[in-house]
Amino acid sequence: MIKNNSFKNSNKKSIESLLPIYLLTGENNWKIEKSISRLKMRFGDDSERELNFQQFDFLEVSVDDILNVCKTLPFLSPKRLVIARNIHKLSNDELEKIIEYAKSPSPYCCLVLIAETVWDNSNLKNSTRKIRDRLKNFIGKMGKVYDFRPISFRGLESWVRERCREREVRINPAAVYLLTNFLGNDLWNLESEVEKLAIYVGKGEVIDQKAVQLLVAGNPDINIFKFLDYLSEKKESEAYSSLRSIFYKTKPAKLQIESLRILGTMRWYFKRLLKIKSLIEKKIDIKQMEQILSAKNFAIKKLKNQQKNFSKKDLRNCLFYLLEADEGIKRGKQKAEIILE
Repeated sequence: MIKNNSFKNSNKKSIESLLPIYLLTGENNWKIEKSISRLKMRFGDDSERELNFQQFDFLEVSVDDILNVCKTLPFLSPKRLVIARNIHKLSNDELEKIIEYAKSPSPYCCLVLIAETVWDNSNLKNSTRKIRDRLKNFIGKMGKVYDFRPISFRGLESWVRERCREREVRINPAAVYLLTNFLGNDLWNLESEVEKLAIYVGKGEVIDQKAVQLLVAGNPDINIFKFLDYLSEKKESEAYSSLRSIFYKTKPAKLQIESLRILGTMRWYFKRLLKIKSLIEKKIDIKQMEQILSAKNFAIKKLKNQQKNFSKKDLRNCLFYLLEADEGIKRGKQKAEIILE
């Protein structure tokens, strides 16, 4: 009880300043999740926010049930925090219910609606676009709407430098280029690798190209990009030789970790091939592709050529088999390198 009272007094103003309703949209999952984390931090640690924090998925819980929680008074706190995901999956009738709530939201609740997609999608039915616009307008009046779009390639470089500054290290241009070309706009992986690189070089030091090659690519002598090229071009013998070369230069004790890293890289690359295939079908021009995938023109052209070697079904099957391989390695069914081969 003392702990809750202490929390309430020290964070009361921070919580009271929260608006009653937010809409977070867009394909930038990292930005969305970081925004949610900041909101949660206002309510203290896990034990402090336990009674006043609920998280739901509209695919699993009804709109009525979630809105009823929003109308419930908080316990020893000015407000409760309710996160509701997948609002973009709701029917128009269900969205109407949220519009009614948004007209007069509970002052004792901060409702955060999540849609990890383009909210104003021109491909939607006219009726759905209209109701989404209405909901967005009402939320804008009573709360706030944020649209988190994928970071552009130029923005990605700035983003990496900012993550480095947060960890009190610097990074040279060649290292930024290598890191962003290797991982693209996968912000979660980028953040994880920046963290690893910062620990490796130490505070006040500079992350250079060699450090990125050593820690991210696994070994400066291993060209994982060449392996991916062989794989994407269906050059079976060359891909196999390249993979064997990677294993040959990896210490036996690190083979499992290296295999999981290669699997992760393969998943990332096949996802990019699947994404660019979808963009081509939608007749998206190359400039837009550069922004969506946060990649340079030459990288987009390479992906466009490589995707021709696969159907959508092929790529989805590849991702499924890679997931199975990942689970097999983690469960120790066979040697990691055998599963990967």
